[in-house]
Amino acid sequence: MKIIEFQSTLDRKGRLTIPPQLSREMGLAAGDTVKLACAIGCAGSRCSAFKECVLTSGSPAVCRDNEDAELTLPHELLEAADIPVDSDLEIICGDGAVVILEADLLDALPDDLRELFDELGIHPDTVREVMRKGGDTDGR
Repeated sequence: MKIIEFQSTLDRKGRLTIPPQLSREMGLAAGDTVKLACAIGCAGSRCSAFKECVLTSGSPAVCRDNEDAELTLPHELLEAADIPVDSDLEIICGDGAVVILEADLLDALPDDLRELFDELGIHPDTVREVMRKGGDTDGR
């Protein structure tokens, strides 16, 4: 398996150009359809993209919770990805690719509560930090 990274800039019409080398490596030809899956977490009216996407010629899917499934990742791998060891994870699957992301804690909150925090002007990062600490704002 190869990992090919490239940098591109959106044009004025919002289009992204895929370099010819990547197209060749993926076996794509003119007229082929590709899918781009991006992880985006939203809280109220504020959204933040992880700015990591999966490009596939197949159909990417989000892997759903399964109580019997177990996934063990080395702590060093999580630390290298700047994901806290005790985090919930979100997994996106595509042809030949599995993307593991830190799940957004705010996804566990009811929509009404997220909207209330947004209306009160409480920044989503503050809510996440309080949730990580189990509601303890002193950090004890």
